[in-house]
Amino acid sequence: MKFLKDGYGRRFDYIRISLTDRCNLGCFYCKKSLFKPLPRSEILTLEEITFLVSVFREQFGIQKVRLTGGEPLLRKEINKLIENISGMNVKIKITTNGVFLDNFIEFFKEKKVSVNVSLDTLNEEKFFKISGDRNLKKVIDNIQRCASSGINLKINTVALRGINDDEILNLINFSNSIGTEIRFIEFMPFVDPETWRTYFIPEEEIKRKILEKFSMRFLEDSGTAYVYKLDNGGRVGFISTVSRPFCDSCSRLRITADGKIVLCMFDKVSYPLMDFLRPNIRESDLIDFITKVVKNKPRGFIELKGEPAFEMTRLGG
Repeated sequence: MKFLKDGYGRRFDYIRISLTDRCNLGCFYCKKSLFKPLPRSEILTLEEITFLVSVFREQFGIQKVRLTGGEPLLRKEINKLIENISGMNVKIKITTNGVFLDNFIEFFKEKKVSVNVSLDTLNEEKFFKISGDRNLKKVIDNIQRCASSGINLKINTVALRGINDDEILNLINFSNSIGTEIRFIEFMPFVDPETWRTYFIPEEEIKRKILEKFSMRFLEDSGTAYVYKLDNGGRVGFISTVSRPFCDSCSRLRITADGKIVLCMFDKVSYPLMDFLRPNIRESDLIDFITKVVKNKPRGFIELKGEPAFEMTRLGG
């Protein structure tokens, strides 16, 4: 087995795969107003995704697979996909907006799937302002049910100035009440620059708000998140791609819903895998292709100028 490494010696043991570019929500920080979903024929099939996971596991020693979207729980027969890859000795993780989570809790528990749920607010009107949807109560209920089931659960919150920055302590109290970790994510510049500047809040400002109520003790650097223990027993993480980039320790590759490898969220280049899957699978060529293209990973996103080339809903975060 040969491990995947780029030109800077970074080793990749983690792939994020977008199952669909469709989503039932319309969060303004994720979906562009003119976004058009891809035709179904251009999306990876479940069989193709299963094959890609097997190649990354068997040939390159990948240890973690995160299923994303869009909203991955919209993908038909996602249970079948998870069944197929659960026997490959990889950790399976999923990121969801939580609306449909109630349909999968028992299955995820059985298959030991770790779940991250997006929750930016506890307020109905703010939830509608962010997402254009009225399902907040259902999301909260599903999070509580998921937590009580014993699933490995984390809450993801995008910090937004003037929208939910007055809820940081309430969100911490909620996550602590159900015994799960909350992670505050800096608003990424995947939108127009004016919108990003309006709503962006850096990690240090979020910390100052927390320190008004709690003391914090550093616990760990998970590679993407800096995690702290609060004096109320809660755990808070910070994913601060803008103010504290973790590019030097990046261990992930992204595969878009239409089967392209993206080496960095802000890169302008993607590398198509479909050429090696259709009309016939060319496994040895695919392995050689993947080995070569990862060498092109940029040093870090801060070197890449301008807006990202990929919509977040298609890229999978």
